[in-house]
Amino acid sequence: MEQGLLRRGQKVVLEMRKDERVWRHTFVIDLASPERLFLTPLTEGEVVSIYEVGSKVVCYIPTPIRAYQFESEVMQNQSGAVSYIVLKRPEQLRPVQRRRFFRVRVLHSVKLVPIFSVGQEPHSPEIEAYGTDINGGGVGVRLDSRKIPPTLQLREHQRLKLIISLPPVEKAFPQGLTVEVVGEILWMRRNGQALRIGIAFTNIDRKLQERIIAWCFAHQCKLLRLGLWRDEV
Repeated sequence: MEQGLLRRGQKVVLEMRKDERVWRHTFVIDLASPERLFLTPLTEGEVVSIYEVGSKVVCYIPTPIRAYQFESEVMQNQSGAVSYIVLKRPEQLRPVQRRRFFRVRVLHSVKLVPIFSVGQEPHSPEIEAYGTDINGGGVGVRLDSRKIPPTLQLREHQRLKLIISLPPVEKAFPQGLTVEVVGEILWMRRNGQALRIGIAFTNIDRKLQERIIAWCFAHQCKLLRLGLWRDEV
């Protein structure tokens, strides 16, 4: 049954660890043969060259019921007008029962800076927003769509630079935590002038990711002590 997910048109999130960084990008299956999977990138910008031949990757397939994952190896890649990578087809997929990183709901400041391809835009404006939740893999954001410049249109799979400012947490993070990471818009929901956006971190230093996780853990401990923690799945 799970093998049926490996079909043309299926979105797949690839994750790879390289040079002390964690890379995550969204691809779509163009062709699925008994031995190989041919994927093209949905994440904007040049991302294929990161996945060198022989690289080991972890792949995630989300479904309305649960997410599945499998490990594979890059067998071929090509950058340019027609960019793609070829993965070895896995023998099996296994379900991911829970989030790999626990999520905390907390209001915080987030600045969004769109990343454009070379030659597209001389200057990227900062968009003021606020985060609603965060974990080691991404952040949820809300903003007033009227704050988006009229010449700019946010869209799924667009890359953004994120400047995230998390509030202080007692002794663990008395000054709070401010981080800059690169992310990708996974989904957008509009309700009147309000815009909700789900963003995954696509390029983050491992140590920085560990700092975010440590902040989330410290915040969780604070809420537990106050009797305010509600488990997030």
